[in-house]
Amino acid sequence: MPTQFNTQGVELPPPGKTALAHSSRLVQAIIGRIEQRGGLIGFDEYMQMALYEPGLGYYSAATPKFGAQGDFVTAPEISPMFGFCLGQQVNALVAQGAGAGILEFGAGSGKLCAQILNSSPGLEQYHILDLSAELKQRQKRYLRAHLSAELFHKIDWLSSLPTDFDGIVLANEVLDAMPVHILLKQGDWAELGVGCDGGKLSWQSFAPGKPSLDAIRSIEARLGELPDNYCSELNLNYSPWFTALAESCKRAVVLIIDYGYEQAHYYHPARSRGSLICHYQHRVHSDPLIYPGLQDITAFVDFDACADAAENAGFELVGMVPQGRFLLANGLLEEAQRQSLESDTAAQLAVSQQVQTLSLPQEMGEKFKVLAMHKNLSLEMPAMRRERAYG
Repeated sequence: MPTQFNTQGVELPPPGKTALAHSSRLVQAIIGRIEQRGGLIGFDEYMQMALYEPGLGYYSAATPKFGAQGDFVTAPEISPMFGFCLGQQVNALVAQGAGAGILEFGAGSGKLCAQILNSSPGLEQYHILDLSAELKQRQKRYLRAHLSAELFHKIDWLSSLPTDFDGIVLANEVLDAMPVHILLKQGDWAELGVGCDGGKLSWQSFAPGKPSLDAIRSIEARLGELPDNYCSELNLNYSPWFTALAESCKRAVVLIIDYGYEQAHYYHPARSRGSLICHYQHRVHSDPLIYPGLQDITAFVDFDACADAAENAGFELVGMVPQGRFLLANGLLEEAQRQSLESDTAAQLAVSQQVQTLSLPQEMGEKFKVLAMHKNLSLEMPAMRRERAYG
């Protein structure tokens, strides 16, 4: 069986009794599904259950996920300046004629929503579409406590995509949490799935389905044949996701913010172990079969596949730039300076550290990208120009 996935020497703190019992219930549900499928499920189905199984999956359960008490930290948790900069971009787009509404996918703790609403008082509506009922409740509590009544009443929570949406779509760290297929080349291509061995989850391989095989062969046709023992992910969700989004939008600007690579780097021969990573109590490792329901599982975004899917769905691409460049073009340094003028030395140091984390290449500045597109609009977005340099 494949050995590509393990904790790579990362020591994981054992979960408490309640958490372990929760994970055991999810494992039993997964084993039940494996038995229904004849002894094996694809990794994509396993990842779907591990993250989204109602009441049991990582994003469905009532456990902290974001910030110091959770498992990882996102940009809105690091600094309100992230949302401020996005708010400046939103303001510029609305000033050019984009609809004065936001549709945010996967709103996390709700902090990004609060940051944008406080930076963009001209917004008329803020829609949140989140798969997790538990996170929706957390968002409502947080936003009610941190926004004025006037701003809070601009927010509504959707259970499905809107119809004829006219505005700006935000997806910050959303696509990386989509279930992926895992392929392994050992002479021929095989797909990795999850089975059960003695009551424990285990890796198994099987012949890939036609969509997975066609996709990886298409990548090899463009980039060159990949070597034996090469393992990587395929996200086959981009096309249906962008198609559904395009059908729901009358006019829209879409901003995708996530960590990932262009395809030549994603499927580089040297990146032979893929990009799948897990977050558990601020430890990063690569074994998705450990503690199902208690850890996040993500894969880097293939931005070329993402862009192709968007164009095929009817969106027009504006461009893609590193996050640091995007934030600097939208007033990051100016906002940091304003905050520093009103702060003591300790707060000034904190602001400086936040700027570095969000924008420096060795931090989030290069790892995260911003991909922009629009439908039925003609807008200028100077922040998306590749030639804009740091500093």
